[in-house]
Amino acid sequence: MVLSTLLFLAFLSLFPNLWIYPFKNEESLRVIVAFEMAWSANVFQPTLLGEFYYNKPPLFNWLILLYSHLIPWSEMTVRAVSLTALTLSTIVVFLLAKGLLQSVEKSLLASLIFLTFGNVFFFYGYLGEIDITLTFFVSLMFLLLHRYHVEGRGYLIITVGLVCGFAFLLKGFPAYAFFFISLVALALYKKEIRFLFSRYAVLSYFLSLFLPLLWVVNTHDPVLYIQTLFNESFSRVSSEDFNRLRHALFFLLLTIKDTLPWSLVFLLSVYLLKRSNSLNFPKELHFPTLLFVLNYIPYLFSNSAGRYILPLYPLLAVIFAYYIGNVGYIRFRRFIYLLVLLIVLLRALYGTFFFPFYANRENSPKRIAQDIYAIVQDKPVACDCIQHKSVCLYLGIFKGAPLKTSRLLPDAQYVVDCNQKETRTIKEYKGGSIRLVIR
Repeated sequence: MVLSTLLFLAFLSLFPNLWIYPFKNEESLRVIVAFEMAWSANVFQPTLLGEFYYNKPPLFNWLILLYSHLIPWSEMTVRAVSLTALTLSTIVVFLLAKGLLQSVEKSLLASLIFLTFGNVFFFYGYLGEIDITLTFFVSLMFLLLHRYHVEGRGYLIITVGLVCGFAFLLKGFPAYAFFFISLVALALYKKEIRFLFSRYAVLSYFLSLFLPLLWVVNTHDPVLYIQTLFNESFSRVSSEDFNRLRHALFFLLLTIKDTLPWSLVFLLSVYLLKRSNSLNFPKELHFPTLLFVLNYIPYLFSNSAGRYILPLYPLLAVIFAYYIGNVGYIRFRRFIYLLVLLIVLLRALYGTFFFPFYANRENSPKRIAQDIYAIVQDKPVACDCIQHKSVCLYLGIFKGAPLKTSRLLPDAQYVVDCNQKETRTIKEYKGGSIRLVIR
């Protein structure tokens, strides 16, 4: 009952002022593409400011487009997608933990740990980025693989391939990395390498390719699209000045930081269990640990950001929940409850006070767009300032139609520009990095 209440409070704490917090990071990019899909009626080939966009597949944009029929174009149109994926991911974590640990209490604890990981709770769990939605699809693959291990039903492996196809439409080639590495992990765990060549596995491979192929052949340039997605994914694997050992050490520390406070609580739990001679490594954790390690290694030795392993957080949450839940001291449980209440309070305060402050800054992209709109009104405007795409997105929403580049809109009377060589400037923003130019 206590854990369920804390889960509910944690979800509630995500909402204060979430709808006034301006677009952050790549949120505006995802919304622009979806906004242009709504206007062009071409849902297969994404565009950015009217130009063909090949860096990501379109599923996340489709989801934003779907939500736009329920929530008018705004920050919440995209964040509702992420909040939905966060909710579904939390449910999947519960089901995965229940199947592995056979304990409702530890399963609720695993869900709570996942939800309140620092990188989820304060950043990517609610922002309109792709990562938490990818986490749902990958964690669903993990759940299906575990169910196959328990039940041995072939349709579960086939379904994994279908889920992988959706994950590819969301993120591209990283979906196949999670898919194939996880299948190898299952084969190694079962000590059945021939499983990888079974009819169920082959059907799974086919389904993982079918949906992406069905989509990509309907794009403007399928070969260029696939090449771009491949380069986007594998450009981080090698670099001339990249030190793999240094990155591996840094990435381990980054993982600990991003999964605070539970990474430290987990280490404390291991210490307490070892001191009481209760520390063990049960059989039920062998498969999720193997899944985590094999999927973690490629990111450990490639030039990857910490958020790229968000899809592995559900596995960490299950492992952490087992050890934290096994520390039976009443005082330790009270400490956990108080810790969660503190985190929830901090998150609620963060939304209550920081979001309005950030939104009301003079150089907020929304305020800049409002100021530009007051000048241009219904006159045609182009955008040549991709660096500040949030401003162009807000301006397009205010005008009721997406902006295009001046190359595609040669008759535009005004241009939102970042080119310092332009001289016909009406107004400058953010120290001159954004300029409204009249033609």
